[in-house]
Formats: sequence, C-alpha cells, structure tokens
Amino acid sequence: MSQENVEILRRGYEAFARDDFDGIMPLFDEQIEWRNPEESPIAGVFHGHQGVMDWLTQVRESFADMRFMPDEFKELPDGRVLVLVRFAFRPTQTGVPMEFPMAHLIAIRDGLITYLKMYSDQQQALKAVGLEE
Repeated sequence: MSQENVEILRRGYEAFARDDFDGIMPLFDEQIEWRNPEESPIAGVFHGHQGVMDWLTQVRESFADMRFMPDEFKELPDGRVLVLVRFAFRPTQTGVPMEFPMAHLIAIRDGLITYLKMYSDQQQALKAVGLEE
C-alpha cells in the first residue's frame, strides 16, 4: 500500500479522535459516498461534504463519545483499503462505555477519500472483499 494513502488515513483517524471535524473534511472528495451499516442507529448513505456533516451532526446527538482506533490496514488488489478498527463509544442515552471491532472499506483517488463503507462485523467485511480468515 502506498505510504501516502496510509498517512492520509492515519491523519483522518487522528483528527476524528480529536473531534477535529474541520481537520477531516479536507481529506474527503467533494462527492464522497459514506455508507453506514443498516443496523446502525445512524444507518444510511451520505453524499458529499454536506452528507458527512449531516452524519457528524447525528453522531454528536447519539454519542457522548465515539472513537475509531485502527488496528490494521489491508490493501486490496483494486487499490481500496480495508481498515480493521476498534469502535469505542458511549451512547448519550445510557452513558455506558462500549467497544467492539468494526471495519471500514475506503477508496482513495488523487489523495482524497472518495468512498467509505462501515461494517459492524469484521468477518463480514473480510468476506465482502475476498479476504476471509
């Protein structure tokens, strides 16, 4: 995987961890397609910078705290990257901290993230991209 793509993704995860939403927006293509899992409280497909901002607004309403901590970056033959992450969060309603594994399938073109699909199950993500373990 190109070191440049890894660095773009690392910067994005670090900015998100700092709650620096202005810091992550320049990493996204203006036409980004952001897909949340169907079982998520914020399910759906979000388009463009405005869609990402809409998603972030909903995140702030649903979660008192939320972080994605990348454990592994897997480059796929078609250039996409599957990132295995730990999702740590505290729902606003209960305040109970939780953590579980997830995966993000990401496409980068010309240094910008053009596609992000979240999987709530790492095995499902690995199977979807042909990397079943």
